[in-house]
Amino acid sequence: MKKVFLFRLFPPLRILWLLVLGATLSLGTASCDDDDDDTPTTPAAQNVVQVAQSNPDFSTLVAAVVKADLATTLSGAGPFTVFAPNNAAFAKLAGGPLDAFSTAAKINAVTDASQIAALRGVLLYHVVGANIKAADIAAGASSRTTARPASAGGVNDNTLYLTKAGTSVFLNGSTRVLTADLGASNGTIHAIDNVLLPPSQSIAAIVAASAAANPPQFSLLLQALSRPAAASLLTAASANTSNITVFAPTNAAFQAALTALNLQNVSQIPDATLVGILQKHIIGTGRVFSSDLAPGTATTLNGNVTIAAAGSGFTVRGGTGTAANITTANILATNGVIHVIDQVLLP
Repeated sequence: MKKVFLFRLFPPLRILWLLVLGATLSLGTASCDDDDDDTPTTPAAQNVVQVAQSNPDFSTLVAAVVKADLATTLSGAGPFTVFAPNNAAFAKLAGGPLDAFSTAAKINAVTDASQIAALRGVLLYHVVGANIKAADIAAGASSRTTARPASAGGVNDNTLYLTKAGTSVFLNGSTRVLTADLGASNGTIHAIDNVLLPPSQSIAAIVAASAAANPPQFSLLLQALSRPAAASLLTAASANTSNITVFAPTNAAFQAALTALNLQNVSQIPDATLVGILQKHIIGTGRVFSSDLAPGTATTLNGNVTIAAAGSGFTVRGGTGTAANITTANILATNGVIHVIDQVLLP
């Protein structure tokens, strides 16, 4: 009552008291604001490089990205999808032409500029300039252009081929997505079990190289394709614009077929018979990887062949003769894909 009386008696005193009260409340509010500033905030999501760096199973990949000077690029706005080989995938390169890229320690030791450029090209073949979740990949076969520049005009050596069956995703037929949808602020990572290598030769060049190897594997196939009657097929196997699948018989397969036909060599096969046999080995409607195959039929340039499951792989049978085993699948070429088989497909 005394305080109220004094305020009534001295109005200025009441105003001063309100000012003091307001200042006190302001200080209290400011103190609360300071406390809020000290409260931890949720950190921004990591970019694809940071996600890889935080995962010990990607340590070789991280070393490769740093060595190839791609860390800044992949830390940018994106979006990026990275099909990321794990350490075990890189380890598979040991003892081969790319042994220098098989471990983080070996990668760190690389100083040759041409090797670093090659590594950069391989890594860019694992990157797509879009944010692709597993759910975005269409069922069946599809393809994506990678961040790797094509080596020359008209050469298709920078495309990834995907197969989705149920929840399983394969790349270029033989590489499996192990863990999908590792999210990042600028895209998505999918862990894979192989290092993807871009193709460097056409089907014809692969056949020729194998024919000249020691021991040779496709020398009889090359002889057959080099016959004048088969000129159009050899052209298709050489052309950059082709998009074909070839079931390629080994020399042993051709020898067995010659015996079945009572012939001594490839030159004795009549032209029409030769062309019919070769056409039976070519699917002319695109790249069909082992991950795309299913029991049933596949249409070749000379009618259907029969596909059957055999263990973890497949066999292929022509109209007659023994079913051929696919002994090596998914040899990627710039203009198609080769499956090595152990029998000639006879019409």
